[in-house]
Amino acid sequence: MPADTVTQKALFLFDGPNFYKNLKSGKIDRGHLNFRKLAENLSMGRTIVDVVFFTSPVDQSTDAENYKSQQKFFAALEKSGVTLCKGNLVTRRVSCRKCRAAPIICKNCDTPLVVKEEKSVDVQLAMTMVTRCMDKNYDVLYLASCDSDLVPAINFVRNCGRQVFLLLPLNAKGYAVGAACNTTICIDQQKINAAQNI
Repeated sequence: MPADTVTQKALFLFDGPNFYKNLKSGKIDRGHLNFRKLAENLSMGRTIVDVVFFTSPVDQSTDAENYKSQQKFFAALEKSGVTLCKGNLVTRRVSCRKCRAAPIICKNCDTPLVVKEEKSVDVQLAMTMVTRCMDKNYDVLYLASCDSDLVPAINFVRNCGRQVFLLLPLNAKGYAVGAACNTTICIDQQKINAAQNI
């Protein structure tokens, strides 16, 4: 490992839903992924100051089974030494694309017209990048997100002299984010397999 990596501090930030979506599109099975172990495997001897996982809780009142499963996942994350940062999951109504109707369920084609969206996750991610940079908390940021809304925060961090490495699942499209970062680390099945809870 390069000698200078030993003296560097590394911060790992995972945009949970974005990262999972890109693993799935790359046909990569996440199994029982241990995010702390993945960070350790990628850090090249750098001191890991934190591993943060950003996501939104499932609504317990409308999805009790997934809520219970997610709570177990959250507990496992925190037990492994990962910091959990929660956004909000909001419900909104949309119009049917086929017939432009706007009730909860389209009467013409029975299409459900209520969707759930995450809110504030990308803002929290960007704020973490910037505030920890200003606090001189890290030298290298490992970012697992293809959200192009983060490009201004990436530019700020790099202008402050920090390095940003994009963790990009195989076959995922992250052109704008990748272009803004110092380098891209391809996440393939082998890297995911090497970071499983046993």
